[in-house]
Amino acid sequence: MRKPLPARFAHRMGIVTNFAKKIATVMPQPPDRSYTNEPFFNTRLIINTLLILSNSALLLFVIKWADVVHWPYFLAAVSAAIIGFLEPRKGWILAVLQAAFLWIGYTFFTASPENGGKQELELFCLYGSIFLTFLGSFVGGILKRAVGN
Repeated sequence: MRKPLPARFAHRMGIVTNFAKKIATVMPQPPDRSYTNEPFFNTRLIINTLLILSNSALLLFVIKWADVVHWPYFLAAVSAAIIGFLEPRKGWILAVLQAAFLWIGYTFFTASPENGGKQELELFCLYGSIFLTFLGSFVGGILKRAVGN
């Protein structure tokens, strides 16, 4: 059997308990809407997929047009952060789709440049943009979760 706490400790424990109760009432409660209850493939994901498809086409155009890496990287980073912000929990699937659209689009639907330097620049922009797609999507999802719903 436990011995009862001395009066001075019991008083302190009461203060700590009351403080914890006050903090629990002030802290925000989780929202009623749970992410586990919503289906994985919903209309929002389909709309965002169409946005990713159009953004990938724009990014491919910028990769082919650019003479420096700054414009494709800037567009890839911004669009990837938007991906993560739009879908903080399912942004990974959008990032995979954008990376696949970029690689397939560049490999099969664009002409290879005659100049070797231009081809190296385009490939550097392409693979850097694919990397930035994953990184930016991750960061955008974290920022969206930190800001809240």
